[in-house]
Amino acid sequence: MNKISFLFTGIFIIALLVSCENKIGKLEPKTPPVPPSACDSVKFAAYIHPVIIANCTSSGCHNAGSTNGDYTTYAGVLAKVNANGAFKSRVISGGTPMPPSGRLAQAKLDSIQCWLDKGAPNN
Repeated sequence: MNKISFLFTGIFIIALLVSCENKIGKLEPKTPPVPPSACDSVKFAAYIHPVIIANCTSSGCHNAGSTNGDYTTYAGVLAKVNANGAFKSRVISGGTPMPPSGRLAQAKLDSIQCWLDKGAPNN
């Protein structure tokens, strides 16, 4: 192989390796991160409900008809938010942490905290 062929082969291999991305095990975020100091932009429908649906409404947990509370609707979530602070305690403060699969990502916790601080509006 001459030097030019070797050089082009090397450049091609480097370009190929640089352009590849290992997506195994990576999950795309389902909700956009909350911009700093932007609690006013946190909306139940856009930020909070998708997090709850993805993490809290699995079979036997907070799905429709559950004795643990129905988180499939705003009314169901609000009932738990307003009932003695247990929602905030379990999700944000970490008493008995929820969801049981592990603590939510900090960006999601920040969104929920912003929403709670605004009075948990249905927007």
